[in-house]
Amino acid sequence: MSFNDPGFLFSNRPTDRERDAERAVWERRRMVAQSCYRQATWLVVLTMAFVALPTGLEKWRWQVVGGAAVAITILGLIMMVKGAVKNGLLGLLFAWGILPGWVYAAPGVIQVAREQCQIIAKEWERVL
Repeated sequence: MSFNDPGFLFSNRPTDRERDAERAVWERRRMVAQSCYRQATWLVVLTMAFVALPTGLEKWRWQVVGGAAVAITILGLIMMVKGAVKNGLLGLLFAWGILPGWVYAAPGVIQVAREQCQIIAKEWERVL
């Protein structure tokens, strides 16, 4: 910038009000992303519990997982748009990788957990 250009007389720096407004926008974006992350986490936990627990609704597992995957995908995309790309990708991983895998793995995991609980109970009975 030269002194022949009158632009050096004007400040392009944002004012305090503009900086506060921009900070408020980013804070709102962060809060929306955080809220979506919490909702997606609860959806994952509830879906995993539904698949694992013997509710008598075993024939609906894939429909529930599919619905949860769609909802988590939407929440993940919102997170990515709002700037939380890592959390959004994590949501997509759970929606399309871990939850469908959990439908296949849950019966084996529950069986192993029951066996381990029985072994631990027998050991405690032996010790006490």
